[in-house]
Amino acid sequence: KNMKVVICMLLLLAFTQARMFKTTAEELKLNEENSNEDYFWYTQKLDHFNPQCNATWQQRYYDINQYWDPKTGPLFLYICGEGTCRKPSDTSFVVKMAKAFKGRVLALEHRFYGMSQPTKDWSTENLKFLTPDLGLADLAQFATAKSVEFSAQYGIPHRRWITVGGSYPGAMSAWFRYKYPHIAFAALSSSGVVDAIADYHQYDEQIFNSTAKSGLECPQKFINATQYIEKMINNGERRKVFSIFGFDGDLVDGEFYYFLGDLAAGAVQGGTRTTFCKSLAELPNDNETVMHWLADYAAKSGLSLEEYGAASLRNTTIDFPKNARQWTYQTCANLGYFQTPAQVGIPMRGLNMKIDFWQSFCERVYGVKIFPDTFHYNTRFGAKGLKATKIIFTNGSEDPWKHA
Repeated sequence: KNMKVVICMLLLLAFTQARMFKTTAEELKLNEENSNEDYFWYTQKLDHFNPQCNATWQQRYYDINQYWDPKTGPLFLYICGEGTCRKPSDTSFVVKMAKAFKGRVLALEHRFYGMSQPTKDWSTENLKFLTPDLGLADLAQFATAKSVEFSAQYGIPHRRWITVGGSYPGAMSAWFRYKYPHIAFAALSSSGVVDAIADYHQYDEQIFNSTAKSGLECPQKFINATQYIEKMINNGERRKVFSIFGFDGDLVDGEFYYFLGDLAAGAVQGGTRTTFCKSLAELPNDNETVMHWLADYAAKSGLSLEEYGAASLRNTTIDFPKNARQWTYQTCANLGYFQTPAQVGIPMRGLNMKIDFWQSFCERVYGVKIFPDTFHYNTRFGAKGLKATKIIFTNGSEDPWKHA
């Protein structure tokens, strides 16, 4: 009965976390703000599916246990995803749930992100150990080990977990309940991208619809500026354009439009759409002025044009605040979610960001022919038709990931 109440409360308190990964600047700032967090280490297997591989590594986790009543309190497994894992704050809904129901929260950092690094570098060969399947198996091993530990320590029956995650971890939360029901009692999947889609044009369509809520002038001004910039690039002024946006090197055209499209997308995902559109509306109908405003907006938002290039993503040296090479690998190898121009309505993204660009992009970054077989992946995990119970799915009305 108590667990049913917990599930109902999860539904009431759920939020949508749509953004897929943070910029390096955002990660550095958060690392500084959370530098004094206490964390622990769990000895994890490198490859759960290869009996000939006995290699292990250290996986970081957080433990919030001060509210827990071992006899009646639930166990919450907070799933971290494509970035550095940070201890859930006292004001987060999962900790509020722990307080309300005398529960315990453990937050596990995803392999290859933050300080949880299974290999000596991020080479393409090593990234073969970065898959959602292995991430789920990490959760299973960790949660089971902790349940056994708690049973022995407190003399209580073996207890299953309530998993919580948003965006990619939201999908992991749902998949975990589906694949490991003997470990997960229930799951909250907030903005969970359970449907692997390679040509994800719906993302761009949603950005248009969301910005249009502030009036059609907002997306139209952005589109006009994008088309203006396209003409400049096509007329041989590419290096001038890149310089305006703070980068003195060269990029493939699609890499620049990837960056440019994220300016509007980031405002929608970050909850600043109204401010973004209001500022655009106050600008004169002059594409040159809008272009320079967008460049200034990108700089203030911490977006670096250079980081969108394949050359930047080829760096295999482990750098804790960075996550773009790892997450890009997951999209190229398994999940897709490539943000292509809208097929319905007017595209917000550059027209040369179609699926062939992304195929080339993946190969240029990782040096091998790699592209996700989303049909195969969805066959294994069920996509939007996965058959499981006790999963709460939540999405925001403006969330561009809700279509996955």
